[in-house]
Amino acid sequence: MKKSRKHIFKTALLLSVILLSGCSTQGILAIGSDKTLPRIKSVKHIIGKSSVGFEWPAIKDSRVKGIKVYRAIPQNTKDQKYTKIASIDDRYATHFVDRGIASNQTYLYTFTTYSLLKESLPGTVIKVQTQEAFEAVSFIKTYNSDKGVIKVLWNPHPSAEISGYIIERKISGGKWKYLALVKGRLMPEYIDKSAAIGYTYSYRVIARSSSGVRALPGEASVIKVQ
Repeated sequence: MKKSRKHIFKTALLLSVILLSGCSTQGILAIGSDKTLPRIKSVKHIIGKSSVGFEWPAIKDSRVKGIKVYRAIPQNTKDQKYTKIASIDDRYATHFVDRGIASNQTYLYTFTTYSLLKESLPGTVIKVQTQEAFEAVSFIKTYNSDKGVIKVLWNPHPSAEISGYIIERKISGGKWKYLALVKGRLMPEYIDKSAAIGYTYSYRVIARSSSGVRALPGEASVIKVQ
């Protein structure tokens, strides 16, 4: 009996994807589900540019050990595929923040509660759309200031939420690579002294907020190092 329970427990831990029929909570395929465990049906949410915060009522059932969070991108298929993104090992928890997701993107979320070996049926499916990304930095220009010295200039971003700028560079035909982080919204300049004379480079500037949210990339400025 102990061996059988151990096998079920390991199988349950491996299950990180569930299937829902359409956008409803019917047709779920789960291992070790328990219909008597409480379902999370009332969920409030707050939307950001690259994050979503959730709040639900406190769970009183002492059998519950924690909460699992599932997320999906809507698909035009019969069965909607969900992926487990978090397991909160505390039934007293009533908040969760999903960070680092795409801006201006629609997501579906659902929550379950779990006991030692069982998991509840999924709760209400919450459909959210993150806010649009910060607009790109404008007027990016590059100049040869001296031999092997490139000056990059741009207009300060209009949003007060911006706290700095990511500078990226690439050689013609190459991939963008991180070069530096310029701190301060009102600092519109970067000086690159690592460029090789005779090579052609592209530079771009990406504004970043104080919470780490990146804006859309600005247009690239191309220059040959002299």
